[in-house]
Amino acid sequence: MWDAGRAQLLVFISLLLGVGVFTFDYNEDIQIALTVLLLSAMCYHLYVIFPFTPFHKKEIQSTTKSSCRLRMITCNVRMSNEDTELLLKLLLQQNPDVLLLTEVNQCWVNKLSQLEEIYPQTIIHPQENTYGMALYSKYPLSDSSVKFLVENDVPSIHTDIHISGKTIHFIGLHPKPPTPWTNVDNKDTEIVLAASLSTNNTHPCVITGDLNDVCWSRITKTFKYLSGLKDPRVGRGLFNTYNANIPFFRYPIDHFFISDHFKVREIQRLPYVGSDHFPILLEVNLEEE
Repeated sequence: MWDAGRAQLLVFISLLLGVGVFTFDYNEDIQIALTVLLLSAMCYHLYVIFPFTPFHKKEIQSTTKSSCRLRMITCNVRMSNEDTELLLKLLLQQNPDVLLLTEVNQCWVNKLSQLEEIYPQTIIHPQENTYGMALYSKYPLSDSSVKFLVENDVPSIHTDIHISGKTIHFIGLHPKPPTPWTNVDNKDTEIVLAASLSTNNTHPCVITGDLNDVCWSRITKTFKYLSGLKDPRVGRGLFNTYNANIPFFRYPIDHFFISDHFKVREIQRLPYVGSDHFPILLEVNLEEE
């Protein structure tokens, strides 16, 4: 939890330092020591989140090419959210090629049935425990399966997407969040197992979903190291997706990780759709080399 809130801690520390400027007389060693500790903590948090600012070098290059364009959206719809029209309106406006929805139950699947007219290829696995998933694709799919990597009630979607004669390995995830009533090791294990199932850059690969982990965490760094995949957020921004209902407490936990075969055309956090998560959009171009 402390790892997730580094940006918030940075703001809090800055406020404490501002108060100290007007209240400390700096004649006591403890006040000097406290100021040094606060400055050190502020520098550390800045160091951790700096890669996810526009001032850092991009991990994945940008492009304007559209020779093999792929436009994707991932969104945690929040199972209790009843305002499906907001999401449908946004999806029709953004017109993604591939759409991954998490927290879908049968009610959500029924209300989104018109999407199947736009997306002929689907992998739909609704559940009533907030871990259902649905994948919609305009492009052909093959070798598709729903797997339970760690827990028998937490599915993940695995498939190959065929676009312009090329094949993209795709994995959609939604591990359980780190809460007092869940085992955080299961989340970490699922993320690491997904890394081992990636193609390790031998073929184009996309792993996406609500990972319930921030992009600078230890487990996310381990995931990137094992999979060889890269984060389009690096050098572009935080794009905080959760919590949509609490502006100050927002974290980047909905992700896209992609292989070296892609370059980024666009990444953006999309508007509010009634969920506690914002959708996130990534548009890439699959390069020839």
